[in-house]
Amino acid sequence: MLLHQTGPNTSPAQESDRWHQQADAGMAWVSVAAEGMPPFDSLLERVARARAAGFNVKPIIPGPLSLLWSMTDGDEAALEQLDGLLDGYDSLLLALGKQGVEWVELDEPQLARPLAPVWTAACEHSYNRLQRTALKRLLAVSGGALVDNLGLACNLPVDALQIELRDPERALVTVLDRLPAYKALSLVLPASDLSAELVAQLQGVYQRLGPRLWLAATAPRDVADLAVRLGNSSRIAA
Repeated sequence: MLLHQTGPNTSPAQESDRWHQQADAGMAWVSVAAEGMPPFDSLLERVARARAAGFNVKPIIPGPLSLLWSMTDGDEAALEQLDGLLDGYDSLLLALGKQGVEWVELDEPQLARPLAPVWTAACEHSYNRLQRTALKRLLAVSGGALVDNLGLACNLPVDALQIELRDPERALVTVLDRLPAYKALSLVLPASDLSAELVAQLQGVYQRLGPRLWLAATAPRDVADLAVRLGNSSRIAA
C-alpha cells in the first residue's frame, strides 16, 4: 500500500513544514501543487527546492481538460486551442522528468460532471498525447462522485486513478468492476469518517488490489493512522 497526500498550496515556510510532516508520517512522496496558469514556472522552482532537500516529489497540476474548460467556460470553439495547450504540457512533463520526478498528479474535476461527446473525445485525445513522456501519471477526479465518466476515467491511459470516497460502498463496487488490472486505485479518505465500517471495506479492497491500493488524505496523520488500522503499517511507503 502506498500513502500520499493531496491538498492546497501553501506559503514556502508552510510548504516546507508540510513536506517534513508527510515524510515523518511515512508518505512515499511529498506533494507540490501548481498555482496560476501555464507554464507553471514556480512549480518547477519548488520541485527543484524539494528535490534539493532530499524529498521524492509528486507535482500536482490541473488536467488539460479541466484547465481548458475553466479558461473558456466550456466553449466548444476553445477545443481548437487544445493541441497548443498539450504542447505546453509536453514541455512541462519533460522538464519535470529531467528534475528526477517519477509521478505527476493531473487533477480533472470536470470528469465529475457530465460531458458532451466532443469534450469526451478531447479528454481521450489529451491523455493519449500525454503518453509521449516517460512520467507516470495519476488521474485525480475531485469535486464530486465519478458517475457519468466512470468508464472514461478507468480506461484513460494513465497509471493510477484517484477518486474521493463520498459514498464508499457504491463508489468502491463500481470502480473496482471497471478498473484495469494494471492500474492503481488511490482513494481520498473522508475528512473525519474513519469508522469501523469504512476500515472493513478498505480491508476488503486491499485484499483484492494489494499494492495497487493507495490511500490519500489532506492530513498525513489521518492516512497513516488508517494504514495501521488496516494492518499494513509495515508497508506504508511500499
